[in-house]
Amino acid sequence: MLPKENRLNQKYIKTLYEQGIKFRGEFGMLIVKEYLDTKETQFLFIVSKKIGNAVQRHRMTRLLREITKENLKKYTETEKQYRCIYVAFKYCNDYAQLEKEYTQQFKNAFRINQGI
Repeated sequence: MLPKENRLNQKYIKTLYEQGIKFRGEFGMLIVKEYLDTKETQFLFIVSKKIGNAVQRHRMTRLLREITKENLKKYTETEKQYRCIYVAFKYCNDYAQLEKEYTQQFKNAFRINQGI
């Protein structure tokens, strides 16, 4: 489970979806927006019922949480803080494949937002 300071509240979904920068992949879309009022980078995962049954949706969420924890350690050593939403489109049971795509989206999001 993500630490409490890294969890995003549901009230930001609409604002982020309208104003955030979107990075689409095969399994889902990462939406990112920089905020000055947050102390930590925050995440929210949306896994719809179109993905599959409850077991598959929960597995996908667990995989995404684990990959996010690893990526937070690697890529968020910056003064800027972000609010991020990951919207899953397609079920992926393979950790390596999901990690590869999600990490690439994560890198692209932070590279573009940092102006590199």
